[in-house]
Amino acid sequence: MSLKRYMTLGIMSGTSCDGLDMAFCEFWIDKKGWNYKLKKTITIPYSRKWKNKLLNCNKINSYKLEKLDLDFGNFIAKSITNFINKSKIKPILISSHGHTVFHNPKDKISVQIGNGQLIFSKVKIPVVYNFRQLDILMGGQGAPLVPFGEKFLFTNYDYCINIGGILNITDLIKNKIIAYDVCAANLVLNYLSRKIKLEYDKNGIKASKGKLIEKLFNELNTLKYYKKKNPKSLDVIFVEKKIIPLLLQYKVEDMLFTYTEHIAYQLNNSLKKENAKILLTGGGTFNKYLVKRIKYLDNLNCNFFVPEKKIINFKESLIFGFLGLFKFLNKKNVLKSVTGAKISTSSGILIK
Repeated sequence: MSLKRYMTLGIMSGTSCDGLDMAFCEFWIDKKGWNYKLKKTITIPYSRKWKNKLLNCNKINSYKLEKLDLDFGNFIAKSITNFINKSKIKPILISSHGHTVFHNPKDKISVQIGNGQLIFSKVKIPVVYNFRQLDILMGGQGAPLVPFGEKFLFTNYDYCINIGGILNITDLIKNKIIAYDVCAANLVLNYLSRKIKLEYDKNGIKASKGKLIEKLFNELNTLKYYKKKNPKSLDVIFVEKKIIPLLLQYKVEDMLFTYTEHIAYQLNNSLKKENAKILLTGGGTFNKYLVKRIKYLDNLNCNFFVPEKKIINFKESLIFGFLGLFKFLNKKNVLKSVTGAKISTSSGILIK
């Protein structure tokens, strides 16, 4: 008997604001579990104008934010249409995370722009969007969401670690999946790089030339967030309020060195198992110096795996395609063990 196969288009805009990632994916289930194939992928780089809009979207008034929500939805819809026409693909579903403006579970708020209804009106394909709000209303963090996909699609690892704007970890060792945001990563490194007219510190070259600022290193590691128990999550506002004020009085290369060391330290501090098999993904894995420091500070003799470039770049888009599929099939796609919600839910709004 032939297996039923589902073709979805997963879309992600991360906090690093590098570009819009789109992954056309095939999913099917057999006796061993769920399988996937990344069929077609593309990243639409943001223009400087769009990048500035997204980096500052949490600072504008409500009217301008509503307008930006529609404008960004239109940008996504056009990108989808161009991708579909050029690649001649036929997804049954569009699964769009959007771009996060605010994320504060304590106040029951999580806002992503990139209007899902507008996308549907343009592309005429079922759309799933707004993945976080239901979980938050159920008492959860609304994050991280990717661990659900890692549980089914990346079962060969003990930990999955994504180094994006924010670094998060998924512990797959036990049946009860545990995941949380570890620390801010590229959000801070890119902020510091822009101070010296760079979009990012390629391969961590600038950081590697700096020196450790012990006072800053200690201040970062004693932030209250690191003492909080799971579940917990971070956002841009945390970075602006708690981290940026600490980065005002030092040489940029030294701050890059120190913050890179902070990331590597906090990542290793979150690991508990010796000889663990760890998958590293996200844009931060292209930072050779950061990966080098992560391995150097490892005291548990872990095995770090950096996969092929396509998985590094599109793992989150792939998983949002998977999350959208589960919503489409009316199955639960957000785990209470990860987010701390009262119940696991089938999250997202489906419009068709």
